[in-house]
Amino acid sequence: MGPTVRISDLDFVFISYKEPNADENYADLLNIVPWAKRVHGVKGFDNAHKAAAEQAETDFFISVDGDNKIDPAFLLQTLDWTKTDPRAVHRWRARNSINGLIYGNGGLVGWPKETCLTMQTHENAVDERANIDFCWTVPHENLHNVYSTTHINSSAEQAFLSGYREGVKMSLDQGKRVDPSRFMDSVWAGNLRNLLVWMSVGADVEHGSWSILGSRCGCYMAAIDKNHDITKVRDIEFIQHLFKEKMYELDEDIMAYGNSLRQRLGIPLADFNEEQSRFYKFCQRPYQNKGVQDRETK
Repeated sequence: MGPTVRISDLDFVFISYKEPNADENYADLLNIVPWAKRVHGVKGFDNAHKAAAEQAETDFFISVDGDNKIDPAFLLQTLDWTKTDPRAVHRWRARNSINGLIYGNGGLVGWPKETCLTMQTHENAVDERANIDFCWTVPHENLHNVYSTTHINSSAEQAFLSGYREGVKMSLDQGKRVDPSRFMDSVWAGNLRNLLVWMSVGADVEHGSWSILGSRCGCYMAAIDKNHDITKVRDIEFIQHLFKEKMYELDEDIMAYGNSLRQRLGIPLADFNEEQSRFYKFCQRPYQNKGVQDRETK
């Protein structure tokens, strides 16, 4: 690669699995990036991203999740490799369609093709730290700017699944369980804040309460249920089965999980209704982008 590269000169690969809005989102992507490619139905997070890397013809490519819609402004950016490590994964932030959170979950990702093809994560992990996420064993550049929205409330199942996955991952310390008695001290403060928002905010949007339930369920299984295999968080079929077979009573189970989490973990969990959720999001400061390669923290 040269010293700089325009985003518009890179390959984009849309990675979808069973998202109910994937076709709609891919059509939206093609309107903005007509040369975008697609990988669909490949089981396993590591396998799917390797399939994307094999489709990409540029040494550095952009992956777009199946539930994601991008901001056309991203195409106007240029990457300067003196500012960030070209061998690292570049992760931009996304805005969450349910709770309004803005962080790396669901955002656009820039992949050095060789890094992607040689990593061993999720279902192919050798290092235990890589069982659940990419970030602990693959070099990352976590970047400040927001260039997409992750739309995770097209169905109750999608909202539950997304909430469950973050409920598990945000309840861990570098991919490992923590002592419930030290939960508030052991979970990184940024993750704890985001977890509490997942478990409290979103009743004001369609299917948002299912995301709240999913995140509370995920937190409970990761932090309290010691018999639960936390690596199941990478198994989409397992979470779908959980959603369909548990026969959840939405409001009652939100309250039941909430009471248990407060008692067992000592967390300040809120039960926001529609009006309170809207108020919380209204009070958040407008987000301002900086440089395309400005990091989350400097």
